[in-house]
Amino acid sequence: MNSASSTVLPNRTALPVATRALGAYIYDADGNDYLDGSSGVLNVNVGHAHPRVVQAIETQLRQLSFVHRTQFHNEQAHELTERLLAIAPDGTTAVEYSNSGSEANECALRLAFAAQHRRGKTKRTVILSEEPSYHGMTAAALSITGSPGKRDPSVEPLLGPADGTRILVRPKPGRRRATHEEWAQALLNVGPSRVAAIVIEPLGGASSGASPIDIATMHWLRRETKNNGIVLIADEVMSGFGRTGKWWACDHSSIAPDILTSGKGVTGGYTSLAVTLVGATVTSAIAEPLGPIALGHTMSANPLACAAANAVLSVIEDEGLVQNAAAAGTFLADALTALCERYPGLLSDQSGIGLMRALHIDPAQPADTNKRIIAAAKANGLVLCPAGIGATTHSVLVAPPLTSTPDEVDELIVRLDKALEAVAGVDNA
Repeated sequence: MNSASSTVLPNRTALPVATRALGAYIYDADGNDYLDGSSGVLNVNVGHAHPRVVQAIETQLRQLSFVHRTQFHNEQAHELTERLLAIAPDGTTAVEYSNSGSEANECALRLAFAAQHRRGKTKRTVILSEEPSYHGMTAAALSITGSPGKRDPSVEPLLGPADGTRILVRPKPGRRRATHEEWAQALLNVGPSRVAAIVIEPLGGASSGASPIDIATMHWLRRETKNNGIVLIADEVMSGFGRTGKWWACDHSSIAPDILTSGKGVTGGYTSLAVTLVGATVTSAIAEPLGPIALGHTMSANPLACAAANAVLSVIEDEGLVQNAAAAGTFLADALTALCERYPGLLSDQSGIGLMRALHIDPAQPADTNKRIIAAAKANGLVLCPAGIGATTHSVLVAPPLTSTPDEVDELIVRLDKALEAVAGVDNA
């Protein structure tokens, strides 16, 4: 073996080797169990190895695993499109498929620019997004991402000229999300007639630590984008498909964006798929089919991925998992609040909606504290994800599967408590 191959997985020796998973648990080669407190990376919404999803994938694999969308229609994609339109925000008229959340956001940006161009608004070249935010690692998605650590200087040539066409709206110091005052000032500075789209995370993820935009700001953004002919794009790659106790985080403020992107939970982590849900305000401006304008990928809407997504949607609906996320989320929020009270100086508060929550670290703590908590949790058989891009958003995401039972949420808190006790004990030693 070429010695260079040893660098492909540099951290392999530091990580346990996962061998199987079932429900909310992952098992390693040494027989240890880990409660999946982050649903993978907020994608394993219906748990691991759900028998109905596994059966659907096996059946589809034997029947038809791949046809290209330009050569054939396939029944699974047709069924999935109909089901998505039934649960999509009001006014949604089309679904575009891709393989990841990054690609879904790329697609959304292309469609927003195309709609403006077809309307003759060719001077609308500015995108407003927020810091903190995370929209993906492909070029256009990264260009609107408000997370400095993701933007290594080496990739700047891929992100387009630094000519002020990608504007990051920042909250006031000490706040986690921008309010309508910051958005209004940004619009005023740029000029609404130059703005093609505003991109938001209704409930922030890895950048802000499950911090929601306040409802008043959501309503302001919807009103101002409508009044000024700006496309409103909601990135719900993490927060969609029941994670928040409603189908979409947008539903909590009763607004419908012009475009909504989602991924992760659509197939529950069983295979790769993402969706861009497009509203009539965009489709009506584009006379030709969306496909040639949107991203076209070999695996888009392939029957195997769509079969997995259809099975996941059936599980979510039949098992009442949207409702379970709401109920379990309330219990989880109370338990996390109690932990914050138990570990003052280490934790400040918790935030989130449904089963997408975060423990926020006291701003006085060192920058690596969330990683120390995650390592301690792993040592106690609990998997969590880091979040935040600075002291204000420094946090740990806590987001178990939507299938989580009360006993599993209880066990999550027990293991998390042990991890926090270990970190607090070291800090106080």
